[in-house]
Amino acid sequence: MSDHRSGPAGPRLTEYAELHGCSCKVGQGNLDELLSRAGLDGDQNDLLFGVGEDAGARQLRQDLALVQTVDFFTPIVDDPYDFGRVAACNAASDAFATGATDDLSCLVVLGLPRELRDHAPAILRGMADLLDGVGGVVAGGHTTLNPWPFAGGAVTATAHPEHLLTARTARPGDRLYLTKPLGTQPAMGALRVGDGEFGETVREATDRPIEDIGEEALAWMTTPNRDAAVVAREHATAATDVTGFGLLGEATVLAGNAGVGVEIDRLPIVDGTLALSRLFGYGLADGESAETSGGLLVAVPGDGTADFEGELSGAGVFYRAVGRVTDGSGAALVEPKIERVRK
Repeated sequence: MSDHRSGPAGPRLTEYAELHGCSCKVGQGNLDELLSRAGLDGDQNDLLFGVGEDAGARQLRQDLALVQTVDFFTPIVDDPYDFGRVAACNAASDAFATGATDDLSCLVVLGLPRELRDHAPAILRGMADLLDGVGGVVAGGHTTLNPWPFAGGAVTATAHPEHLLTARTARPGDRLYLTKPLGTQPAMGALRVGDGEFGETVREATDRPIEDIGEEALAWMTTPNRDAAVVAREHATAATDVTGFGLLGEATVLAGNAGVGVEIDRLPIVDGTLALSRLFGYGLADGESAETSGGLLVAVPGDGTADFEGELSGAGVFYRAVGRVTDGSGAALVEPKIERVRK
């Protein structure tokens, strides 16, 4: 799906994994239980923030904080170069979600079955090119043989402590914004089965060619959240990025961390993915479909939305107001308007 199809012919990357992209992650409830049983569900005195947020942050000086995160997943696309780009974009996004955009470096984490080892150079080129585009570097890494292929990395970045964002500080009355449309899971799922015996059913389910839908989903998955983060840290009260838990799941995390309620009233989706989601049962219309390298979910005070929107537009960043923060608890969809988006 890119102009860099330099990987060897042969087995498809996605054939080597049962779960793809961020859908391979441990579920939200299981993760909460795991952290609780491990005794890692409380604050850590030596950190500005850590477990339960998109990344951990440690203050090094009065004017400097170090942000660290790690993220990797199984292939969601078959082209190895594109897989590398998506993996790097997704890993960097966790740092960007905290407002940390400077001094970005990545220690690559790569695992491949023996049969797919020749794909490694293209995957690494994709990661390096994506990181270069946001001022980052590949600083090293670790490669291992593994039955399921995976790629990603340990990312570090820096920021002024006053610029950092978490999911803990959303306030009632804030408006919620999303900086990418939803629908990556059904879009890429359709591509994986489009040529199989189920292919005709998939192609008839939507009024757009699945190749077009897939190309748009890939374009969004390889759009870094850096520009959105630069604007958000000047205006937002809180932020997170939307990945494997889906929009509703990530909104639930934000609500729980901040002790507030969240109401989602708008769902911008990649045009054509709603019908595909219904076919596959991914729950896109319910905000439950897993997103891979999704946008930022940003809480902005009501009196700051005009400036926030203006600066996002000036930076060429997609955005939609998708809900609000309330005095309640938990997150819910409230008769959401579904908007079809074409890139």
